[in-house]
Amino acid sequence: MTLMGEERIAIVFDYDGTLIDTMKIKAASYLNAFESVFSTPCSLKDKILESQKRTAGAHRFIQLSDTLGILGLTATDEEKERWSTIYSSLNEKALAKVQLFPSVEKTLDYLKQKGFQLFAVSGIPEHEFLAELSRKRLMRFFIEAKGGDKPAFLASLKQRGFRIALFAGDTSYDQKAAADAGVLFFRVNSDKDIRSLLSYIENMEKIPHGKSL
Repeated sequence: MTLMGEERIAIVFDYDGTLIDTMKIKAASYLNAFESVFSTPCSLKDKILESQKRTAGAHRFIQLSDTLGILGLTATDEEKERWSTIYSSLNEKALAKVQLFPSVEKTLDYLKQKGFQLFAVSGIPEHEFLAELSRKRLMRFFIEAKGGDKPAFLASLKQRGFRIALFAGDTSYDQKAAADAGVLFFRVNSDKDIRSLLSYIENMEKIPHGKSL
């Protein structure tokens, strides 16, 4: 395989579920934080988890709003912040023990060496995201990392003059965000998908110069 990156090709990686297998951990933390703040009965567990799964990849307060709406509940700003704090604390403890997908570092290093412009995004608050990337020693691969609003970041790529932009993510929310921003999307749910990404990028590079997506 002969990938030849260039500055006008951007590859954006989601974090949770894409570079690291966190889906079950995030679901458990979400449920525990929600029950802790809103004292919901066990009978609502399935509805809470269904909402979390359906909105996975979105900003956490968008997820919370969806869950509250489904349950017919309201929350004060103080309750929302308390839920977010508990959610962050539970995630931080659990994520410290979770490893990256095995092929992640090798793939990122290869793409960086080939000259691709690599970015990382996440729906979690930016200070938490940057701290997590530092703990996993991933910041060295990315020229920029943004937490919070993934759709806004993807949309900003058009103003940066990239010929092609690709978003690698793991949820339907990620796929919609890519489509709305007019960038390509590659779904990652396993290490096998990470390894397949290079072949996808090789074909992506064959798009003629002067043609944007």
